[in-house]
Amino acid sequence: MKIKHALILTLCAIANAAGAASEPLAVVPFKLDGKEMLVEVSIDGSDPVTFVVDTGASHTVFDPTLARKLGLEVKPAPPTTGTGTGDVEKSITKPVRMTMNGFSAELPEPWVIDLSKAALPAGAIGLVGAEIFKSHVVRIDPVASKLSVFDPASYRHEAKAESIPLIVEGDKLFLEAKLEVPAGKSVTHKLRIDTGSESSINDEVGQQSEEVRTSTLGGGLGDNFKSYSGVFTSAKIGPFTFKKFWGPAGPRPAIGMELLRRFILTFDAPHGRLYLDPTEQLNEPVPTPPPGP
Repeated sequence: MKIKHALILTLCAIANAAGAASEPLAVVPFKLDGKEMLVEVSIDGSDPVTFVVDTGASHTVFDPTLARKLGLEVKPAPPTTGTGTGDVEKSITKPVRMTMNGFSAELPEPWVIDLSKAALPAGAIGLVGAEIFKSHVVRIDPVASKLSVFDPASYRHEAKAESIPLIVEGDKLFLEAKLEVPAGKSVTHKLRIDTGSESSINDEVGQQSEEVRTSTLGGGLGDNFKSYSGVFTSAKIGPFTFKKFWGPAGPRPAIGMELLRRFILTFDAPHGRLYLDPTEQLNEPVPTPPPGP
């Protein structure tokens, strides 16, 4: 009888452990500037500096002023591209350790890029790029204004959220969306997930809308360029459908924080899943762009 009781207790303990919620390695508060998320980071034990959380950045980026302040030696590297047109000059520096509210990550090759034209919030001097989103489970909670980091080896998603594929290609994160514009034109495109963008959805199919306005796109890395904004009839992401909203119609399809902010987002890149937990902001209207010239 004692053996039977011991076995029952052991099985209960295993079941309780399996059902326990995953504990984060760290919880990092952020502040919103518009729709951009600002966090305080330390580099190799430096005083805290302000970075933007930007999954659209393939690597974590330092402005040259920060690299000089930290005494980092920089080396030339091939250019990259950004949301704007043309090449973006960059350098690289030695491996460093970035710390955010107790969470530390080794950055093997941070990029050094002039961010003065990137229209960052005042005081921001760098970008937290896609590295930690690829190596860890990362949850962004826009309601509580916090970013939580989990160990992917032990993570188990306990919330009732919709799960969709998270596509990882190199240093870029994507999701698939079905986009529709008037006259029944419908396409399914991979959209780069860009938390550093305040836009809704950017896709050239928007130029086929019944209502189009000229606009200037950019605001990130690269040169600004003349493009268009159009009305998307709908965009379907997993089980969620957004109807009749404006979005830019430029190259490099992407989804930004105007739509992403409507969810608690859990990025589980190691297992190829993105969890979407809708918030009260789900059905808020998307702002209309100003009239074109």
